[in-house]
Amino acid sequence: MGEHQDGWLDDRLPVVVTLWLLTTVGYAYIIVPSSVLPLVRESMSIGPFAASALISVTLAGQVLSNVPVGVLLDRYHNVRLVGWATAGLLFVAVWGWYAASADAYWSLLGSRFLGGIVTVVMWTAGITVTNGLYDVGRRATVVGFFTTSAPAGFALGQFTGPLLATDGWGWSFVVYGVACAGIYVALTFAARHCATPTTPQTETPTSDQFRRALVDRQVWQVAILAFISFSAFLVLTNWMPSYLVAEFDYSLVFSGAFVALFPAMGIASRWGGGVLSDTWFDGRRRPVVFWSFLVATPAFVVLALVSDPLLLVVVLCVAGLSIQLGIGIFFAYAREIVPPSLSATAVSVTSAVAVLGATLGPLVTGALFEYTDSYTAVFGYVIVLSGIGLVLARTAPEPSLESERQGTGPEQQL
Repeated sequence: MGEHQDGWLDDRLPVVVTLWLLTTVGYAYIIVPSSVLPLVRESMSIGPFAASALISVTLAGQVLSNVPVGVLLDRYHNVRLVGWATAGLLFVAVWGWYAASADAYWSLLGSRFLGGIVTVVMWTAGITVTNGLYDVGRRATVVGFFTTSAPAGFALGQFTGPLLATDGWGWSFVVYGVACAGIYVALTFAARHCATPTTPQTETPTSDQFRRALVDRQVWQVAILAFISFSAFLVLTNWMPSYLVAEFDYSLVFSGAFVALFPAMGIASRWGGGVLSDTWFDGRRRPVVFWSFLVATPAFVVLALVSDPLLLVVVLCVAGLSIQLGIGIFFAYAREIVPPSLSATAVSVTSAVAVLGATLGPLVTGALFEYTDSYTAVFGYVIVLSGIGLVLARTAPEPSLESERQGTGPEQQL
């Protein structure tokens, strides 16, 4: 990378920032129905399970398309593919607004599924590009920063959803779609003026390498840990607004702003996880993941028991910080276990499994809530899941980065 090796405040930064903004708005689109869940249920006459499906079906679209998207990104121009995804998001945003206005649940569900496919292109391309722009000494820091786009988007969606709902709760879809189109124009300008290629310059992987990457045990162990983190994170992001309305008698607008703190903690936490890994732990990834679950598990227990509103704010912030600490490095982690030519594929496998956790979490807890009519089942799910993550994190792989620091690469691992 020549003159870029000693820093990251250069012509690569505008590319990373515009990708971050694009994905932030994309994730606001994903989460926004949860911020107005009572309005959605009332206007469409649906139960909590069907309402939660509006989030989960988008994530299901991401799960099913993640690996094919990774294969495309390993072979084609990344920024151009993001352009097609942006056009797709604008289309599904208008479709979703129309379906919401007409109270057409199944049509809305279809638009949300397609929205999952286009937003996963934005996410995976952003991970792939930021991974490729920086060397191993700064990679987790920069990738950790990029991954804050998801909690920032969730916070944006939770906060703006109720505000935009005054003109109809589906109007936010259109607002986010138009915003993404404008941001993509800025991305193309930034990419054109970036000296480092925005599509990684690696050999196209062979079919045998691709198959072996898909079944690599280390990739899957990292992916399962990501599954647990994402599932716990999405469950609380999805259910906390309704919990505050039902148990604390907060208004929908106030609860949305309050719960926005939970994903917003990830803006510091996900970036901080990358910084800690690159500096304090000298490039090691496992300690950050372990400490994430070690703090999150008891925080979830306290969150389920606390009844004081002020204390709830503090615990919610601690829970949000801790569970997202590992999320900041999972995608640098997965990329370092495979050869550079398979980086997008490894990231896609990890992302697919992670998003599967995010998809199943709201669905499982929605079914548990309908069966028990109690939020105890929701909190029980995240507590048990986080405890399993704590056990698995103790035996997580630690990628060897010496070969990459010396300019070779981990091909021998496959």
